[in-house]
Amino acid sequence: MQFKDYYKILEVKPEATAEEIKKSYRRLAMTYHPDRNPDNKEAEEKFKEINEAYDVLSNDEKRQKFDLMRTGKANSTDYYKQKTAKTSTQQDDFGDFDFEYFKKKTGEYSEFFKNFFSNSSLFKGEDFSGNITISLQEAYTGSTRILSVLGNQLRIKILPGIKNDQLLKIPEQGYPGIAGGKKGDLYVRVKVENDGMFTRRGDELFTEIFVDIFTVILGGDIIIKTLSGDVKITIPAGIEYGKQLRVRGKGMPVYNTEGHFGDLFVKIKYYIPKNLSEEDKAELEKIRNKKLI
Repeated sequence: MQFKDYYKILEVKPEATAEEIKKSYRRLAMTYHPDRNPDNKEAEEKFKEINEAYDVLSNDEKRQKFDLMRTGKANSTDYYKQKTAKTSTQQDDFGDFDFEYFKKKTGEYSEFFKNFFSNSSLFKGEDFSGNITISLQEAYTGSTRILSVLGNQLRIKILPGIKNDQLLKIPEQGYPGIAGGKKGDLYVRVKVENDGMFTRRGDELFTEIFVDIFTVILGGDIIIKTLSGDVKITIPAGIEYGKQLRVRGKGMPVYNTEGHFGDLFVKIKYYIPKNLSEEDKAELEKIRNKKLI
């Protein structure tokens, strides 16, 4: 929605008095009146804008509300100080210039005008934003943070499965509104730290482990760490170096969906035993010789 500056439309300064506004309106209305500009759509639209601007600026309450929206404060002019017996009306002494003419001939008020006087969100306070950092473990289990926001202590709940850079919106915890408008909102961006053991991709986790060569050859059960605790997995005999095993349900929780989890993928690597005794080497030599026969 495009902003309309009613002062510019009426060609007056924001400090203009009621009399100056009336005088400028009369001059412009005479210039752009449809009766003087037949079949001129541009003049008709201008006439509509002029009348709309005068509707606002000739009314104490509307003008003050417009000034609050435009600058955040009302202008301190004699316009607001003057208390006269006669209140400005849409049909002041302009002879044939009927203020309602433009509504009858050119349609309704602009979208800006209708939203301005019907939608209090136009006076909503500014939003406040900030960042918090949590560990991957906290992203898995969920967490809370106490934030100091504009002098208030707020407890922010972080649900399990939250993603890195996810934005949380806490309604009406931002800056105060003006002219009775609502407070702005608080936006908190959650940063999830990188983890030394696990890599995250969406709701899935990836890790790698080293097992001894004998387990690789013969297979067997081993214990691995997950974000929910230690679990036992089975290494198939003869598994290839770099092969991934899927551990179902041991990935990240699905955000805001209770009981649903991604999977954990474990890449298997192996290491060569060091510091073998002479007896161990002799046994391995026997195995090698059997293989060669």
